[in-house]
Amino acid sequence: MTDTPPGTDPDSGSPNLRADHELLWTKTLNSGVLFEPTAPPKRTDGYLIFTDPSRAMHWYGSDAITHSYTGRARTASLANAIASLNEEQRARYLKPPYTIGSAMIWPVRKKDRPTMNQARGLRSLIADRMDLTLECIRRHYAGEPESPLANVINAYADFFAFFDGFKEFVDFFHFQDLVTPDYEEVRFYLPFDNFKRSGMPATKDEYVTYREATLEFISARNRRMAAWVMENHPGIEVRHTD
Repeated sequence: MTDTPPGTDPDSGSPNLRADHELLWTKTLNSGVLFEPTAPPKRTDGYLIFTDPSRAMHWYGSDAITHSYTGRARTASLANAIASLNEEQRARYLKPPYTIGSAMIWPVRKKDRPTMNQARGLRSLIADRMDLTLECIRRHYAGEPESPLANVINAYADFFAFFDGFKEFVDFFHFQDLVTPDYEEVRFYLPFDNFKRSGMPATKDEYVTYREATLEFISARNRRMAAWVMENHPGIEVRHTD
């Protein structure tokens, strides 16, 4: 996001990113409710707020759903894997542009900590990976109680209850390229072992596989978002199509 002020995080400082979130996520749910997260007049009042039909207010924050693992604690093997990348790989994997396809909104409440943002990043079995996060969400909708994010998802069950099951959640947020056509399974970036190991890649080959998969997914999601905007808001210029 090129409009982000120097030294700030796009998730808090980019007006374009917040406007993109408002545009993309304002639409009618299967329930008939218009989901309409809106930026409050003062930034100190929150990032986006949605007032539901009961007049209850819900706050949301923006968060990146991909990670290059360059600016966080990591294993020695992962550090070595990143260090061994060639110049072309480093340019491609370490600092790709931050587009709306790389971002998601999650609910936030002071009384419910950790938030989804925090738990996704701090819990090593997830390690900020959206595919693993989506598997936890799939299990929530399927009534499968065990997952590394189960307690956080349950704390924010009101957010997930807005959507009529996993399929609507996936379609609403343009995650179709991370699931099988029948929506029964998640397409993982790396072979899945039922949360038995850290979500971080462990070798150079795994890191390359992971980064290629995430970049492919983000490009596909950007294209889906662009197509949705062109269909539903033809008068609005689309900034990102890949």
